[in-house]
Order: sequence, then C-alpha cells, then structure tokens
Amino acid sequence: MGDEKGLKMKKLPEDLANKLLDASDQMPEGSGFDVSVDEVARMADIPRATLYYYFSGKDDLVEFYLNDLMDRTRAAIQKAAAFEGTTAERLATVMTAVIGAFAEYPKMCLELPGAIKAGQDHAVLMANMDRSVMEPFREVLIEGRGAGELSFTDVEVAADAIMGALHMVSMKALIMNGTLDAQETADAVVPQLINGLLPR
Repeated sequence: MGDEKGLKMKKLPEDLANKLLDASDQMPEGSGFDVSVDEVARMADIPRATLYYYFSGKDDLVEFYLNDLMDRTRAAIQKAAAFEGTTAERLATVMTAVIGAFAEYPKMCLELPGAIKAGQDHAVLMANMDRSVMEPFREVLIEGRGAGELSFTDVEVAADAIMGALHMVSMKALIMNGTLDAQETADAVVPQLINGLLPR
C-alpha cells in the first residue's frame, strides 16, 4: 500500500503530462477513460515502463485524467467568480464559465459522472469535484443571499440544481449536435436560472 501511495505522489514532468492529456482525445466516446495502461502508452507514444513508474495502474491514470479536467474547470470558475459586479452578474459569469468548460472539455460533461462512479477512489474524486466545481457556486450563492440579492432555502440544493441544469443542457447539445456553442447555450439558459433565484 505504501508503494502505491508513493507512486501516486510522484509529480509528472510537464511534457509527459501533456502527452497523456493529448492522448485522451483519442479515447472512444463513452469509454469513461476505461482504457488499459498499454492502450494509453500506445496513444501517447510513451514507454509502458514509464507509465508504470508514475502510475500503479489504470485506476491511477483515470484519476489523473479526471482530476486534470476538474482542475481546469476550477480555474475557469474561480476566474469567473472574481468578476466585479452584482451577485447575480457574478453568478451568471460563473454559470457561463461552467458551460464554457463543458464546451472546451466535452469529456468533462460526457464522461465524468460514469468515470467517477466506476472508479475505485470515487469518494476522493467526488470530494475533488465538490471542492473544484461546487464550492465556488456555493460561495457566490451565500454572498448573494446575505446581500439580499438572491433568494433560496438550501444552498446545497440550489447549487446542485444549477449544476444539474447546466450539465443536462450541455450534455444534450453535445450528444445531439456533436458540439456545444457555449455562448449561445449560456444566453438561453443562464437568464432562466438567474430569474428563478431573484427575490420576489
């Protein structure tokens, strides 16, 4: 067990990480990143032994891919949350950033739920998703309620409902159209969600 944890803690060189991330584009849709180490080595043109030096197996690789997607999304959301304006404007910017992340990283939208469920460390991955994606939502919502700009009963339910709506609309567009126009989708969906949170 100690050796496995040590392998997980090894920091990937940037060029190796980039090769692995580029290889993810070759993975079949719907795979949930469920590919073997040998397949990843072939797609990334990396020696199999090198991958086993940094990863204990397939589950480690899946965790790497999922955490990378969530980290990228977190960076976009945090940047959006720092936007200056009313809480409603900031929340709209955060929602738009999430849709933008889904458009830029379709696997985040299409593969993430199933991959997390299938992973051995799904509790850890869910905790990372909560910290990376949901926490910024909750912070803006709580600020808005405190300022009297937003109205809702339960911040967890409100945040989950917003994310669920954004995810469903984005996923439907990706499945039906093969692509996602982030701005068009945000223009159609975000005002509807914001209006539902405004005090009456």
